[in-house]
Amino acid sequence: MTNKDAQDRGALTAPILPEEFRNEQRERSERVGTIALVAITLALVFVTVRVGQLQMAPGEPIESRMSDRATGRAELARRGQILDRRGRTLAATRAGRRLFVDPMHFPKPYDESIVGLCAALSLDTDLVGSRIMRAISENHARRGSDRALIRYVRIPGVLNDRQIAKTSGLGMPGVHLERVRVREAPSGVALSAIVGKVGIDHNGLLGAEYAFEGALEESRGEITYIHDARGRPLWLNASGREAARPGEDLRLSIDLVLQEIAIEELERGMDDADAAGGRLIAMDPASGEILAMVDLIRDLGLPRLGSTPASPDGASKTARYDPEVRYATIPEDPRRLAHPSLGRNRCVEDVYEPGSTFKPYLWSVVTELGLAQAHEEFDTEGGFWRTDYGRPIKDVVQLKRQSWLDVLVNSSNIGMIKGVDRLSHRQTQEAIRRFGFGSPSGVGLPGEAAGLVTSSAKWSKYTQTSVSFGYEVAVTPVQMIRAFSTFARPSDLVGTMATIRLTASPSDDPWKRMVHRVLPAWTADLAKAGMEQVGAKVDRKLDEAGVIDRDALRYDIFGKSGTARVPRPDGGGYFENQYFSSFVAGAPVHEPRIVVLVVIDDPGPERVASRTHFGSQVAGPVVRRYVERALAYMGTAPTRRDLVAAR
Repeated sequence: MTNKDAQDRGALTAPILPEEFRNEQRERSERVGTIALVAITLALVFVTVRVGQLQMAPGEPIESRMSDRATGRAELARRGQILDRRGRTLAATRAGRRLFVDPMHFPKPYDESIVGLCAALSLDTDLVGSRIMRAISENHARRGSDRALIRYVRIPGVLNDRQIAKTSGLGMPGVHLERVRVREAPSGVALSAIVGKVGIDHNGLLGAEYAFEGALEESRGEITYIHDARGRPLWLNASGREAARPGEDLRLSIDLVLQEIAIEELERGMDDADAAGGRLIAMDPASGEILAMVDLIRDLGLPRLGSTPASPDGASKTARYDPEVRYATIPEDPRRLAHPSLGRNRCVEDVYEPGSTFKPYLWSVVTELGLAQAHEEFDTEGGFWRTDYGRPIKDVVQLKRQSWLDVLVNSSNIGMIKGVDRLSHRQTQEAIRRFGFGSPSGVGLPGEAAGLVTSSAKWSKYTQTSVSFGYEVAVTPVQMIRAFSTFARPSDLVGTMATIRLTASPSDDPWKRMVHRVLPAWTADLAKAGMEQVGAKVDRKLDEAGVIDRDALRYDIFGKSGTARVPRPDGGGYFENQYFSSFVAGAPVHEPRIVVLVVIDDPGPERVASRTHFGSQVAGPVVRRYVERALAYMGTAPTRRDLVAAR
């Protein structure tokens, strides 16, 4: 059969479909395709809606299971650094490792595992063991209840490199490492009371860490991801990450070198005086910046008034004051024993009666109001006098008559009483408050005391007498140095009081130009001239006593000394032979760059017996040595007239 015959035969046998049948078949196919397309579309819409519904409102059963699949991990940021005025690091954050235990997987027997863990890592067995066993016991109590089991027990302390390596090598179930932030203070105890301390959550608790928490605090971020049943990450949505923000760096006004010099000189002064404690503050009078702030205490083992041991029969006894006994006069501060940063900063928190260092303020107000002239002579009674209400008054420099300026230079109590008595009681109280006493200085450190100024209702003639030579008014060292800046500010600002601050300011900072006028410039200059004579007298006396070499001094100073008795905590007056000895000074005289206050707490009995416990003899040398070293470090040219002339 030929090909042609086969083709003809196939054509004859093939079915012949009518046109209507072919159209019907095509329509049927199109209907099936449309139905399938609609079904698929509806299925996709249903799935989309269901996914949205599960995300938006999944329902409690599903939501509880979904939350197990979503994990949020904190993204830590760096807390701001604390720097000194020249950029040296005072406090910074680094990454560290800390141990934690999952009690659910901690191996048995528990006591052997705890001992092995602590021995390998040199940890405290009692501390670690008590924490782990307490959690294990709690988990036993919670089983069968709705309360979640404890899966995390933090072991205090940051591990060193050796401990980290040991932990990794132990392979002990339930023992893990976690990353933590560690706050370190390279400056050590030199600035611990100022820098302060952070808590376990890296939040500021004390000092600058607390005062400037808003700037230093970082903003934590978070990464949220979905994981599988074994905890392995599956995916991360674009919206599942919130970036962390580091804290701002904080530059303090403190200079680390000036702080270290302050510690050295204050320790030397305390040792020389056999003193129980000491405080030193240095400030830039132009800007109000605190350059150094030191508070030191020596443990002399002194008894406290009223702290007599119980008698053999167990009866408690109250000790009576014995004027022959040297008592501990600095208030107890148990937290300070644990770490200096935990104790009170006595430059800010503790008050004292300033004695004669208070005289320049009221002397200036009397002068400003024209109630006494610098050359006016006062009858100072040869150094011994009784007020009109019978109170005995004594001067150290015992002269018959003195000018009003000499009353300041020689620190005459009698002359000051007679001058201040020309003020009304209200004027005197207002004058004291004018210099900032009785209200916080605003330095910014937590716990600052406002000081004590007798109220108008309780003000008496006795108060009027007392405040004229620095009693019956309680101040903090930071208040005293701020007030003294009135006499030490630059020529166009003299008579104004600096706005005190603990943060560094740029040279063009408007704070330096803020004017809070306390005195007319001429009054402040006159008081400063009198205190320049005081500075020269102190230099001469210290040179004669062999304490300093006056010829080696490079800078002239102006200042005022003060010696005040320490009040008894039982309210029974004052300790007989225990004192606050202080000296405040500015230098150099004509362009002051620094103001320094030193308060020596309780010079020893030998200094009191030899009559060398006065502020000029105890605190004066500390101020003098500090000024010399500080100004040289700050690059200040010598200002003593003989040295300037020699150049």
